[in-house]
Amino acid sequence: MRVNLLGPFEVYAGDDSTNTVPAAQKVRQILALLALNANRVVRSGQLVEELWEDSPPTSVSTALQTYICQIRKTFGLGSPRGAAARLRGAGPTLSTVDGGYQLTLPDDRVDAFRFEPLISRARQEFHAGDFLRARNSVVTAMALWRDSALVDVRKGSILESEALRLNELHNSARHLRIDADLHLGRHHELLSELTSLARLEPTNEGVQRHLMLALYRTDRRADALRAYQRARTSIADELGLDPSPELQALHTAILNSDDSLLGMSEPLRAVTSTASATTRVPRHLPPAQARLSGRRGQLARAVGALTAPAAGRVVVVNGPLASGKSELCVHAAQEASAHYPDGQLFARLLDGDNRPVGHASVLRSFLRGLGAHDDQLDRDVTDLSLMFRAWTADRRVLVVLDDVTAPEDLAPLLPSGKGCGTLVSGRRRLFVASSTEQVELDRLPLDDSLQVLGSAVADHRITMDPEGVRRLAELCHGLPGALFAVASKLRLRPHWTARQAANWIAESSAAGEDPLGIRSSLERSLIALPADTRFAFETLISARGLRRLGVEAAASLLRTSEYRAEVLLEDLVEAHLLHASLPCAGGGRFSYTWEPALAVLSTRHASWRVTDGVIPQAIPA
Repeated sequence: MRVNLLGPFEVYAGDDSTNTVPAAQKVRQILALLALNANRVVRSGQLVEELWEDSPPTSVSTALQTYICQIRKTFGLGSPRGAAARLRGAGPTLSTVDGGYQLTLPDDRVDAFRFEPLISRARQEFHAGDFLRARNSVVTAMALWRDSALVDVRKGSILESEALRLNELHNSARHLRIDADLHLGRHHELLSELTSLARLEPTNEGVQRHLMLALYRTDRRADALRAYQRARTSIADELGLDPSPELQALHTAILNSDDSLLGMSEPLRAVTSTASATTRVPRHLPPAQARLSGRRGQLARAVGALTAPAAGRVVVVNGPLASGKSELCVHAAQEASAHYPDGQLFARLLDGDNRPVGHASVLRSFLRGLGAHDDQLDRDVTDLSLMFRAWTADRRVLVVLDDVTAPEDLAPLLPSGKGCGTLVSGRRRLFVASSTEQVELDRLPLDDSLQVLGSAVADHRITMDPEGVRRLAELCHGLPGALFAVASKLRLRPHWTARQAANWIAESSAAGEDPLGIRSSLERSLIALPADTRFAFETLISARGLRRLGVEAAASLLRTSEYRAEVLLEDLVEAHLLHASLPCAGGGRFSYTWEPALAVLSTRHASWRVTDGVIPQAIPA
C-alpha cells in the first residue's frame, strides 16, 4: 500500500498502479487522517472532531465503525494475528485499539514521511556549509510535491491544521533551496524565479531579500534598490508598517556597496538572522494616547484577567461613547503583553468611514503578522478562520478587537490556543458567553475629571481659576473623550482661560458644532443600529427639553405601540445611547434618560440628524 498526501490524495494498493482512493468524502477524511498518523493511535474522538466538529450525529459510533469497515474491505486491511505476525513483516493493517484505530504502514510508503527527513537532512547539510548537498536534498524532497497538501480532500479542523503545517514546510524548503543556490553563486539562474515570486508576494520580506541580493550580485545595484522601494511601498500600503530591520540592513548594505554581500559573510548573516528573529513576532498594538485617570480599578481587573493562569481568557469592556473603552484596552494590552510572547494583534471592526471591516480582511492581517505568505491567504472567511485557529493553537497570542458591533463578529476572529487571550470593546453592550471578565466603564467622578484636565493642561489656567475649571469639567459630563478634546483645544490656544473654553463649548454647541468631539463616536455607535432604531433615536432626541421619558411618551412620539416603543428603547440602552432607571417601589416600567453627552446635543440643537438616506416616517406597531 502506498499513500500520497503532498498534492491530490492518492492510494495505491499492492502493485496496482490505479489510484483507489475512496470517493466518499468522510471515508477519505478518515483514511487521510490515519495515513498522516500512520503507526500511531488515532483516538475515536479525533475522528469524530474531524468529521463533525461540534455536531456529531446520535449514531456517531455506528457511522464511524461503518467507515472503518469500508476502508478495511477496500484495501484488505485486516487486523494482524498477534505480535508474531507483525514481526514476520505482515502487510499493512488497520487495527482497533483501546479508544481508537491505528494504521500500520512502513514510513517509506507515505510521501509526507519521506519528505520531512529529507528536509531535516538538507538543513543539517546547509548549516555544515555543504550547500550543494543541501540543495540536492531539497530538490529531491520537493519532487514529491504535486500540489498543495491534500488539495482535493474536504478538511475538518485537524486535517486543516496538518495541511497548513505541510504547506509551511514546503515554503520553508523552497527558501532553503534558494539560499543554497545563492551560496553556490547561481544568481543569474534565480532571477526569473525570484522576480515572479516577488510580484506574487510583494509583502514577503524573505522573497524580497533574496531578489535584492541576487540583483546586487549580478551587478544590478540600481534594480536591487528599486526592488527595496517597491517592497517598502507594498508593506506600507498593505500592512501600514515599515520594512523589518533585516530588510533595512540589507538596503543600507547595498547603498554602501558592502563587499560582504558578495559572499554573504558571517557578520552580515548574523545581523540579518538576528533582525529576522526579532521581527517574526507581531506587535500590532497602537500607542497609548493618554494617561488613564479614574480607571485604575477597571484597568487592574482587565490586566488581572488577561494574566490569570486560566485558559482561553476573554475580557469584554463595556461603556458609553467617549468613555475611554479603546484607550483602556490599549493600556491593558500593553501591560499584559509580556504574558503573550508570540505577539499582540489589533483590529478595529469599523473603518474611518464607519463602514464594517470584513472578517476576511482582519484575518489576513492577523495571519500576515504571524508569518503567512499572501499566496496562502486567497481563501474565504471560513478557511481563513480555520487557518487562524490552526496557527494560534500552539501560540500565546493576545488579540484586541475594537469597535465590535455584535457578538457574532467575534466567532471567526478568536484564537484557539489555551495560552491565548482576547480583549474586546464594542459600540454597544456585549455579552460573550466565553468571557472570563466583564469590565464596565461609567462617567468619571468630578474629582477625576478635574485631575484629567489638570494633568493635560498643567499651567496657571487650571490652578488660578478653580471655578472655571470646575465648570469646564461639568460640561464634559465625566467623559474622558470629551475631557481630552477640551484639553487639546486649551493646549492649542494658550491664551484662553478655562472660562473662555467653557463659553466656547456653549456657543459651539448652540451653533450645531461638535466641541466635545462626540459626533464621530456617536456616528460609529449609530451605524450598527437598524434603521428603525436610528429613526427612533432621531425622533426622540429632537423633542426639545426632553430629559426623561417613559414608554407611553415614547410610543406617542414614535407613533407606535407601547410594546414596540419599549423594544426600541431597550435597543438604545444596549447601544449606550439611553440609560434605564429602575422602577419605583410599587412596580411600573423603567424610565429612560439620555446619556450625558447626548443631553448636550438634545438641548443645544434639537433638529440635529445623523442618518443620511431614506428612513421610515413612522415605526410600524
